[in-house]
Amino acid sequence: MLPTEYQQFIHLSRYARWDYEKGRRETWDETIERYFDFFTKHLKEKCEYVLENGERVDIENTVKKLDVMPSMRCLMTAGPALEKENIAGYNCAFVKVDNVRSFDEILYVLMNGTGVGFSVEENYVKQLPTVPEQLYETETTIVVADSKLGWARAFKELISLLYGGHIPKWDVSKIRPAGAPLKTFGGRASGPAPLVDLFNFTVSSFSTAVGRKLKPIEAHDIVCKTAEIVVVGGVRRSALISLSDLNDREMRFAKSGQWWEKDVQRALANNSVNYKEKPDAGTFMREWLSLYDSKS
Repeated sequence: MLPTEYQQFIHLSRYARWDYEKGRRETWDETIERYFDFFTKHLKEKCEYVLENGERVDIENTVKKLDVMPSMRCLMTAGPALEKENIAGYNCAFVKVDNVRSFDEILYVLMNGTGVGFSVEENYVKQLPTVPEQLYETETTIVVADSKLGWARAFKELISLLYGGHIPKWDVSKIRPAGAPLKTFGGRASGPAPLVDLFNFTVSSFSTAVGRKLKPIEAHDIVCKTAEIVVVGGVRRSALISLSDLNDREMRFAKSGQWWEKDVQRALANNSVNYKEKPDAGTFMREWLSLYDSKS
């Protein structure tokens, strides 16, 4: 057992998997054993490295006593989830929003529990296609499969259709209801409502941008909305950090005023600026002043 109640809570709420056979969550020792079961097999199959029993016992006991810790992402996902998708073992990823695929890739990475740093610097966002002059509602229907990959593929299809000038319909009837257990990754399903919310938000964002390219703030908001829906459905909240240009006033003031009333999705990202050279004192202090004024 872990030594403090706080440590016990963090383990139970973040890392202990539900054992369906025993009808309870793992103990701390069982979590560590699951981790070592996975990597003993993985090292043998993928790296032809055999972890001797004596070695495993020594290392395992060292972890159980908290003398050393493995990757906490892997501690959470080791087993079927990590075997199915190795992205689930990474703590952080980075994506430049310079391609139509950036959006669905971010959704997929976030759904696997990995934090995402993303850049909406102008030199990247301007590489996105121009939104058509008009968007037309069509009978094309996106059928969403009930899986992480199914959600990401559906989002990819939506973005592609919008850039083609089409507003599709979507069928989310295959998605399991809210509260259903997620046996592979753990936690509970969010149901289809959050994905529908993301789709509607994205259609609205593109409708605002007809005849031009998405602005960095608009791309930023779509990514933040993506993270917001993963918060609803995932077992671990999404983590984002956004990079933008020093001279981008819309991004600078993204969290100024009562932004949480109209743009609550912006709460999902820590916003930063990419300094390409040392700024003068005035420029640097203006950035800090805007941060102070935002009270965020």
